[in-house]
Amino acid sequence: MKTIKQLADEVGIDKQRVYRFIKKNHINEAHQKAGVMYYDDAVKKLIKQHFTKDDHINEAHQTTSLDALIDTLRNELNIKNEQIRELNERLAESNAALVSAQQSLQTAQMLHGGTIQKQLTDEVMESSIEIEESEKFKKGFFKRFFGRR
Repeated sequence: MKTIKQLADEVGIDKQRVYRFIKKNHINEAHQKAGVMYYDDAVKKLIKQHFTKDDHINEAHQTTSLDALIDTLRNELNIKNEQIRELNERLAESNAALVSAQQSLQTAQMLHGGTIQKQLTDEVMESSIEIEESEKFKKGFFKRFFGRR
């Protein structure tokens, strides 16, 4: 005669699972002493058969589930690798476009700088010509006052 705890320890499962199995299948104890229920070898054999068969089914199911999970994860990983490859290609294209735009901007700045420099040079030349012309026509106070007409 064995208790639920002893039966669970022999099968290697939790005593709560053994208790639920006994209640579900309406198995009566063979003997009860001081509130502790004892079960005979027939119940022990029935419990072992149920849980060892159940464990084999669970192991097969777990193996199948793990294989399916691994396949799913591999597929997702392949998809992610493809997405990363595409993003890297787009990034390379964007970088090439950025370099091209920077070169165009630098060229435009150089042209604009040359235009501004030419304008400044022209203005300086015009100013110096105006100064020279105005100096030709400028006469001092005394020259204008006492000068010949």
